[in-house]
Amino acid sequence: MAFVDPNTVVSPKNNWSLIKVLRNGETHGKGDGDASLAIGKWDNLDGRGPNSVFALRWNGSASDASGVGNPQSRGLPTWFIVPKWMNDAILQSGMISESDMPFVTALMS
Repeated sequence: MAFVDPNTVVSPKNNWSLIKVLRNGETHGKGDGDASLAIGKWDNLDGRGPNSVFALRWNGSASDASGVGNPQSRGLPTWFIVPKWMNDAILQSGMISESDMPFVTALMS
């Protein structure tokens, strides 16, 4: 089975809403056998309604038997919500393209 395209990962549906995959593997667009970084909305994270959050996942690989990647829940690919205390490290890491930075910083402020 091929790796899971992070643009198709929508679980957990009750809480998560994908806005944009910011990085798909080491080389953008080559996510097979690598990890992805996304920005999305997590519902009611702090009791104040939807919040913009970073999320991570390992996409899986064509050589992986299940092809689901990690994390997953009951065989469905999911995202790991990054704790807010890591936001500055991600923003300063260079992992987000220059063209996406204005959009991302606006959502995260």
